[in-house]
Amino acid sequence: MPDDQTSQPVSQTTPSPTGRPLWWRLLGIKRRQGRFVRVKPSLWGWLLILLLGGGVGFAGFVEYSMQPDFCRSCHIMEPYYQAWHQSTHKNVPCTDCHFEPGLEKTIEGKWQASSQAVKFITNTYQSKPHAEVRDASCLREGCHEHRLLEGSVNWTIKNEHGEDVTIHFDHKPHLTELRRGKQLRCVSCHSQMVQGQHIVVTLDTCFLCHFKGFEHGRNDQTLGGCQSCHDAPAKTVRLSSGEFDHAKFIDRGVECINCHADTILGNGNVPRQVCWNCHNQPQHLAKYGETTLIHKKHVSDKKVECASCHVQIEHRLEAAGPAGIKLLGGGAQGMADTGACGQCHSQTHNGALDMYRGVGGRGVPDMPSPMYRAQVDCIACHKWGEHPEQTAEVVGQTFVANQASCDHCHDARYNDVLAGWRVALSQQLAEAHQAIDHAQKVIDKLANDPTVESDKKLELRKLFDDAQYNTRIVELGHGVHNITYATALLNVALDNCNRIAPGSAPANTPGYLNPLPQQDAP
Repeated sequence: MPDDQTSQPVSQTTPSPTGRPLWWRLLGIKRRQGRFVRVKPSLWGWLLILLLGGGVGFAGFVEYSMQPDFCRSCHIMEPYYQAWHQSTHKNVPCTDCHFEPGLEKTIEGKWQASSQAVKFITNTYQSKPHAEVRDASCLREGCHEHRLLEGSVNWTIKNEHGEDVTIHFDHKPHLTELRRGKQLRCVSCHSQMVQGQHIVVTLDTCFLCHFKGFEHGRNDQTLGGCQSCHDAPAKTVRLSSGEFDHAKFIDRGVECINCHADTILGNGNVPRQVCWNCHNQPQHLAKYGETTLIHKKHVSDKKVECASCHVQIEHRLEAAGPAGIKLLGGGAQGMADTGACGQCHSQTHNGALDMYRGVGGRGVPDMPSPMYRAQVDCIACHKWGEHPEQTAEVVGQTFVANQASCDHCHDARYNDVLAGWRVALSQQLAEAHQAIDHAQKVIDKLANDPTVESDKKLELRKLFDDAQYNTRIVELGHGVHNITYATALLNVALDNCNRIAPGSAPANTPGYLNPLPQQDAP
């Protein structure tokens, strides 16, 4: 009996592994039977997931490690982060400056930075990290790539009085040419780190380069001269002696140091012992004095702050009184009595300085010379050597003033005035000495007169001492330094002598000498 059931072919519901599409196999995907999720990763798929996940995570970490917030994760970086955050570069990522442009340089920079991170984790770091900013980073596209082509730029700073001072500067010669035989970098002037600031110009570096090794004082020398950096004040300056226009005197060739003689302090030397701060190898210490090599290693190749080695040079624009003495208080004794010179030459020039300042006399109020009130320094007048060069080599040199000193600033307005002062003072001193001699005889006679009371003798003796003292100040302090004050002192001397012995003063002197004409201040 034939079978009435029709036989059905067996369906192939489970494909073979080789039946997966190629892209499934490449992505590591295979089917799952009887599950809601019909696919699952193969062994190769799990491996791909690990590789891709790790790669994405690593890439994310690398990107995060390039951000400024990651840099501050080390507590020693917090001051640097805060300085950057408050600077004009606060929108520039750290890596744009500290990594040079290009993938190769970025990888190199990350490798070096990783070593710093390892030192931090292993607690083998130093408290002050060291980082480099190369010129290529500063001059990269989008930053300062045109800086060298901009030519001279004006930089405005505040002086000690809070007034604006404009400094002229050109980047190109400083970076493309040797400066004093040395190759500079951007960070030679723009310090990478100053307390509370980031990538700023440190004036100490400018002063060190422009002033070190030059003579300062009477024959002041600076690299490029004063006006290569800043102009003279354009506005009229009001002094206690009147108004002063710098342009009139500069056009006449009057040097800035005539008034600004104490604007540069310090020599910028490098004490040998500072080398020990970084080096202890004898072969390195033996190279002290090889400045070309040292600057190449420390300045051109590696960024070492100039102040780390050099003693600071200070520079200010404030005009001081003679020899740096301020108008209120002070004195020359502190300077004259210091150093080897002070062991033999103590209190030198005090009389001349006090005469110029118009102080120290008796019976006369203070009368500063108009020149002193205008802050004209001693070397403005004392410009001419007293001895020939050959003699000066043996006995030294003393600089004196003459009429040319007056004419240098005042033109011909005071022709022969210095000679006139000297002649008139000589006559006045002769009269004062004559009056003192006459009063001396009276004092000696009264000393042995029992009819004169002791208080009266004491009073007359004081008048006589004051007359001698004032005359001595004018004579030894050279009264031409302050002719009006000298005349007033001699008037007191003559008046005292006349009070001791009427008629002590010469007959042609009506009690007081006529003040000599006083020149105006600059």
